[in-house]
Amino acid sequence: MRSGNLEKKSTKENFIISKNQSTKHKTIDLYRELLECREKKCDEIVTLQKEFKEPVVTIRANYPGKDKNNEVTRFITAEIQDAFKEIFRNKINQEEIYEMPEGLTQFYSVRGDARTLKENAVYIEQNHPLGRFVNIDVYDHNEDYAVARIELFYEPRQCFLCDKAAKVCSKEENHRVEDLIEYMEDRILAYKEDKLK
Repeated sequence: MRSGNLEKKSTKENFIISKNQSTKHKTIDLYRELLECREKKCDEIVTLQKEFKEPVVTIRANYPGKDKNNEVTRFITAEIQDAFKEIFRNKINQEEIYEMPEGLTQFYSVRGDARTLKENAVYIEQNHPLGRFVNIDVYDHNEDYAVARIELFYEPRQCFLCDKAAKVCSKEENHRVEDLIEYMEDRILAYKEDKLK
């Protein structure tokens, strides 16, 4: 397993912007940073696809707000990683972990059928107590795009706080970031307490 940092600076430093910069510059800088991050993520996926000729699975915490690389996201990804490895322990070819502006991101080359892997990913997302707080994406060995939930006849991911699709709430900004974070932290606390019983 290789572990690295795709960014030259620490992730938190990448989001620190001088008060003298205009809002326009903040938006442009953030956009460029996220674009570079996504390009590097794509490069890593393609590298694993070419090397192993097997599907690639990525795991990343789904955290609101700009500071996505924090204790909460690290805890969530560690717990989901354990659940993922419990299911696929004998099928993992390679594991990569990188710190990125989108948060700690785990990459796995996994032997198997991409659609079956996505079924298992959806199972974790829907049944693990912290599953709602992660994105587990599956890329077939010869495809550029992740296998979509809709391909397997699953409903879109639901918002943490209401019955709407998460993408709709995010786009419409229906909830305050602070409320979403508070909900996540409450669920994590309950999860930790339950594990101690």
